[in-house]
Amino acid sequence: MKVAVLVYEYPPKIVGGLGTYAAEITRKFVLMDDDVTVFTMNDDEGSLPTREIWRGIEIHRPLHIDVSDSLPDVIAEDIRKWGRGINLFGKLLVYN
Repeated sequence: MKVAVLVYEYPPKIVGGLGTYAAEITRKFVLMDDDVTVFTMNDDEGSLPTREIWRGIEIHRPLHIDVSDSLPDVIAEDIRKWGRGINLFGKLLVYN
């Protein structure tokens, strides 16, 4: 079976439990002879490989551009009040 996983965090970038869970469940799929591909975020510096095979799992981490300076011109006022959270919103917007 082919399995695609879209997840915000994946090793080595782990923020909380989601990254740990994603690493464990994808490894279990590989052990069952499934073909696993993970799509996740790169780190803030873009220093992680954009494509790699890790433990039999194909991982894609595209580079993203910082659009946080441009966002206040095109987003709703309540989102502008997020402060530093606007950077996360920008990353997710560009990634998608």
